[in-house]
Amino acid sequence: MKHVIPISSKRYILEIYLLQEAHGHATISGIAKVLRVTVSAASKMAGKLKTDGYIHFQPYGTVTLTKAGLEIAKKLFQDHQVLMEFYQIIGVEEKLIKKKVREVEMHIGTEVVFKIKSFIENHKKNA
Repeated sequence: MKHVIPISSKRYILEIYLLQEAHGHATISGIAKVLRVTVSAASKMAGKLKTDGYIHFQPYGTVTLTKAGLEIAKKLFQDHQVLMEFYQIIGVEEKLIKKKVREVEMHIGTEVVFKIKSFIENHKKNA
């Protein structure tokens, strides 16, 4: 049976990835800011993600993804990009796209994202 990663963990992994890509690493305060949670809540989740093997983290230090965390993050980011493009195609107002994608992206399964990606490819061929 495949290990199911909780939605909250996925959200943190994706945001750590985005921060890591932008700055080389993430910090607990940076994670807390982008996720709009307390530093205490972000620190607690970082401890859980470290225990689960997804991040390297020292209290008051930087946060980086492990190999396992990076694999998950890259997949989440690919799905994020597919949904961003889909929302553009269907005409969601540009300034709302990022917010709307964040509201749904952790709830949409891989199979659905695959079908959306196929839809986008067909849409581009027929455009």
